[in-house]
Amino acid sequence: MKYFTFLVFFLLANSLLAQDNESQRFLQRGDTIFPIELRDLKNKPYVTPGIGEKVLLIFYPDPDNPHQNDEFVTESKQWKFPLDEFLAYGIVNLKDTPLPNPIIRFMLRMLRKRSKREANALVLTDPKGTLQKEWNTGDCNNAITILLVDKTGEVLFFKAGKLTKEETNFVIKEICDHLTTCHKMTPEEMKEFELDD
Repeated sequence: MKYFTFLVFFLLANSLLAQDNESQRFLQRGDTIFPIELRDLKNKPYVTPGIGEKVLLIFYPDPDNPHQNDEFVTESKQWKFPLDEFLAYGIVNLKDTPLPNPIIRFMLRMLRKRSKREANALVLTDPKGTLQKEWNTGDCNNAITILLVDKTGEVLFFKAGKLTKEETNFVIKEICDHLTTCHKMTPEEMKEFELDD
């Protein structure tokens, strides 16, 4: 009887451990994401666009660490991708910052006015950590998270934290590989995005 009790306990413990390990599995390459409802810069409901339609590059920054992936942002801005196949946008993680949400939304609206390239950029906000829960990203506090998905919504790349040079090159290559065309812009092409004095 003791052996039987031990066996039942052992199997139950293994089952619970397996369930716990499964719950700790976070978003990774090959997973599929789906649209979720977030908020725009005026705090109105807004559903994440383009999922299942275009190749998406989604930035999920914590405002407390805004420059973590500046090198990646700079590199990605040097490339021209077809807008009918590709969409990039930001979702600001408001849950993990002590700064008041209305102030951050106001600052983001003002920042967009200072750049030709970002003037019409889509920026959403996530005041409740909905993205982290619904897409199972794990903790994104103090990180600029980069998420790349293909036209079906399948994850090609995901990382919460600073990208290495190799990861930056990998993400750019993945974008190009999933589009019909792309090219690195010349200095002359880049000048059209500069602000006039």
